[in-house]
Amino acid sequence: MKNILLILSLITVQFSYSQTMKDFFTNKTQVVFLGLDLTQARFIGSDKFRNPEGIKSHAFKEWNRFLATEPGKYSLQDAFGLKDKYYYNSINYFLKRNHTIEMEGKIIDTDYTLSEEDAVKNVSTYTTFEKEGLAVSFVVEKFVDDVGEAHVWVVFIDLPENRVIYIEKMIGKAGGIGMANFWARSIYDIVSQIEKRRLEFKAK
Repeated sequence: MKNILLILSLITVQFSYSQTMKDFFTNKTQVVFLGLDLTQARFIGSDKFRNPEGIKSHAFKEWNRFLATEPGKYSLQDAFGLKDKYYYNSINYFLKRNHTIEMEGKIIDTDYTLSEEDAVKNVSTYTTFEKEGLAVSFVVEKFVDDVGEAHVWVVFIDLPENRVIYIEKMIGKAGGIGMANFWARSIYDIVSQIEKRRLEFKAK
């Protein structure tokens, strides 16, 4: 009987600490924006994405560094309405993870789809530096040159189990001069959309 009560107690504790989308907006739980996970991404348009290794060594880093160097544009803090002590960007994990990408086959001229299931499986493999709280990852599906669009799975995560609380594919419009700036604009667009839809996301 004691063993049964202990098991029931543990189950109760587990469910009582299960995070929801509302917890991203409470100013009570630490939220970290991990940045852009490019490990499953494809770059459609070989006439524009001409230098695979250059993209990996330069653009991959720049796209994530914008999150740290231009927080006014790329931060999710305003979208969630969080105070400084409950929000931060942490790009180091994805800088290292993206550096392991093999570029062969990443630049294509045909369409490509990353399923929700595969995006979730990818998130389950994260070993970030953060051991508690909540996280947001932008799992990039594709950058499509001819329409100037970034297709991104926006994933809301409960750490440290990497449990996906909510996932949604969003499309950002690119723009600007230079490859890094051009595609960074698409990420800014997605961040802006999240901010405009704040109440909707909170209710998920």
